[in-house]
Amino acid sequence: MQRGSRLDEVFTLIFMVLAIAAVVCYFAVSDRTVFLALGGFAVVLRIVQYVLRYFG
Repeated sequence: MQRGSRLDEVFTLIFMVLAIAAVVCYFAVSDRTVFLALGGFAVVLRIVQYVLRYFG
């Protein structure tokens, strides 16, 4: 995957949405499991994006 490609932009958009949702859940939901799940998935998605950039 090249930087600036369509797939790269989609990954970045999904990451941003998940990160914003995690921050909202941190303040809105008393159960921190939702925050940790969304934030963790966002981080994993970002790592996958960097690996695909490196090898692709």
